[in-house]
Amino acid sequence: MHLCSAGVPVATFSIKVQKMQVGMIKLAGLQGNHCAAKVADALKAVNGVDSAEVSFENAKASVTFNEEVVSLQRLKVAVEEAGYAIAKPVHGEDGACCGGCGG
Repeated sequence: MHLCSAGVPVATFSIKVQKMQVGMIKLAGLQGNHCAAKVADALKAVNGVDSAEVSFENAKASVTFNEEVVSLQRLKVAVEEAGYAIAKPVHGEDGACCGGCGG
């Protein structure tokens, strides 16, 4: 605490801004909503994850996480550790190359 110019105590504090990022993970092998719930729970248990939503219908996980604490690769490992698979990339999907052809 310090005093303002009028001699009144003023509390000071600082706010640390977190670098939050939203990542999408394409999943394989989900058998139903119960599988989606297990994947969501596994992702939420990772330190640095703010939220995780998993869609069985779209076979995708949307994860909001602090990129200073955890990486998207670590989140993929958490999915695999829970017993589920990450979908293999498809050439040209989402405008990106899968890396298989070098192009």
